[in-house]
Amino acid sequence: MEPLLSLRGISKSYPGVQALSGFDLDLHAGRGTCLVGENGAGKSTLIKVIAGLVHPDEGELRLRGEVVRPRTPAEAQRLRISLVPQEISLADDRSVAENVFLGRLPRRGGFVAQRRLVRDAGALLERLGLPAVDVRRPLGGFPPAVKQMAMIARGLASDGEIFILDEPTATLTTPECERLFAVIDELKTQGCAVLYVSHRLPELARVAEDMTVLRDGRVVAELRTAEATEAQVVQAMVGRPIERFFDTRAEHRTKGRPVLEVDGLSRHGAFEDIGFTVAAGEIVGLAGLVGAGRSEVARAIAGVDRHDTGTVTVDGAPTRIRTARQAIKAGLALVPEERKTQALVLTSSISRNIVLPHLRELGRFGWFREKRLTAYSSRIAKEVNVKAPSVHTPVGALSGGNQQKVVLGRWFASNPKVYLLDEPTRGIDVGAKTEIYHHIGRFAENGAGVLVISSELPELLGICDRILVMRHGRLVGDVPSAEATEESLLDLALGGSS
Repeated sequence: MEPLLSLRGISKSYPGVQALSGFDLDLHAGRGTCLVGENGAGKSTLIKVIAGLVHPDEGELRLRGEVVRPRTPAEAQRLRISLVPQEISLADDRSVAENVFLGRLPRRGGFVAQRRLVRDAGALLERLGLPAVDVRRPLGGFPPAVKQMAMIARGLASDGEIFILDEPTATLTTPECERLFAVIDELKTQGCAVLYVSHRLPELARVAEDMTVLRDGRVVAELRTAEATEAQVVQAMVGRPIERFFDTRAEHRTKGRPVLEVDGLSRHGAFEDIGFTVAAGEIVGLAGLVGAGRSEVARAIAGVDRHDTGTVTVDGAPTRIRTARQAIKAGLALVPEERKTQALVLTSSISRNIVLPHLRELGRFGWFREKRLTAYSSRIAKEVNVKAPSVHTPVGALSGGNQQKVVLGRWFASNPKVYLLDEPTRGIDVGAKTEIYHHIGRFAENGAGVLVISSELPELLGICDRILVMRHGRLVGDVPSAEATEESLLDLALGGSS
């Protein structure tokens, strides 16, 4: 059967980097192909070539046998190629509906057909399992998962024939993922070709029939997803065997005194009467569906957002945290959900990002010695294995995994009493995940308490001692991970009786 889209001999280089080298790929109507590889393997460059964002140095694209050269995203869309990128690129000040149909707003005469806009956007989000979203509200007021669904809905609205989905489930919980998978099944039934990129290896067989593995810009394996084992895929990606999870659970550690005590914490419209403890040396997970209030609780504990009632006690001392500086002084370290917008200054160097919370300690009367900052950040970067030419490299030029190592590394020298880690491995490859798990275990071994928020239930089961479950802003479960399963945690999150 002739491919719907065929890529032959695609090569692309940047100064000092060969991103793609002689890459071949076939996408077939009615089939899904997943693209896997470590950060920096060339996946993003390939996607951008297909979507008209990057022009290859060599090679050609053929659509139904005819050579095509999409030079812009608009040209790619005219060829019915639809990209749902990993990075959310939407207008927060515009409504959800306007974002879904950005560039294609329905018109009546010279005006936007508002009623049709709201109706069609609502129908697309309902198809994706979000019937309760008010599409007339500004998108900026919604959590990242809703923004991700809006991106996916925008792709569906484009009448595409070839769909490229780059990490579409990164912010989604299990039920939302299943709804997305059902939509992908519909697209394939309609004769569309799907190129699916994800670091979540267990979900690949659910959405794609074929798998292409990249390493250093080259194809190193082509597999049938139904037959491939996770160990085979990981070994092809990294060139060596690697453990999927680092065992961080406290069977090998002694839990100490409570270092974080939360009692009666409430914020109107977000969460209510939250109470739990985290002991020194303990890793506690926080699970729940999107909108359950997990991130909001972490941000309130760290003083980023206000809370109306309740108390937070850190290492036996009641706190009234209102600023990031107060949180750091109290012994709290927050790694937020959105590293690029909430944790990093992308245009600044690795060095500047690492020292950001510690400028007062490293400076003197507001003056800083560059040599001292460089030495300090170089030591931390080496300790967390940041892969970059130097600590003067802009952090925006790093892969997602290396960016996350920078965010974690900035807290190494200050030895916080409590780590609040919100989606710490989102959008990073399996090799970097293993390193992140190692660091989380190290935090606990050094006597800190760790609270991990994650939408990946296998991750929480693999690294946590206990798992708290939230539903509609309330805590509904506190389960030892040894006694929990994905099904029992999901049952609690959905309102079951487990």
